[in-house]
Amino acid sequence: MATIPALPFVSGEAATIIGVILIVTGLALGFRGHGIWSSVMSLIGSLLGAAVGYLFGAAFGLIPSLVLATVGAIIGSILFTKLVKVALAFLVGFLAAAVVYGSLGGQARFTDGQIDPPLIAALLVLVAVFAIAYYFIDDIIGIVTAAIGGLLLALGLIFLSQDVVIAGLAGLGVFILGAIVQTAAIKRRRQARAGVAAAPPPPPPP
Repeated sequence: MATIPALPFVSGEAATIIGVILIVTGLALGFRGHGIWSSVMSLIGSLLGAAVGYLFGAAFGLIPSLVLATVGAIIGSILFTKLVKVALAFLVGFLAAAVVYGSLGGQARFTDGQIDPPLIAALLVLVAVFAIAYYFIDDIIGIVTAAIGGLLLALGLIFLSQDVVIAGLAGLGVFILGAIVQTAAIKRRRQARAGVAAAPPPPPPP
């Protein structure tokens, strides 16, 4: 079985903790991503906002850094919650661009005065796929979050066992099953909403 070398910058206990967190998060996103993605984005935004606020306030002392961290957490949470669809669409476009860049032989080596053709193609794909994904994001959100969940689960298993083949197969399985489950759940939710909207209003009281 294919394995990867132990990660020198992560100790055994830290690798176990990170692996478990990634697996739990991956399963949650894989099968319930369409329902919890807003909460996940809000958490990510608050963490990033707190980190930025703390760094800006660190030069002024502990109290100002904590105040700015709190403000940053609130602002980050609001921004990321509002930009859920944009973030998801950008992620889809970025992954598609990465595939195109690798397929065209891009090596991330740049020369002054020269345009890298694989990079140009990847950027064009990024813009096109982002626009399409954003337009249809309500239809593919279950598939996207299932893919992210499968990737996180695979990474978590790699942290725990270092076995790439098993981790990859498990991640692929979560992606496929999660996409099926979430697509069916989204379809049922839409049918329920359509039924409620089509139901006639109750008769007025006598």
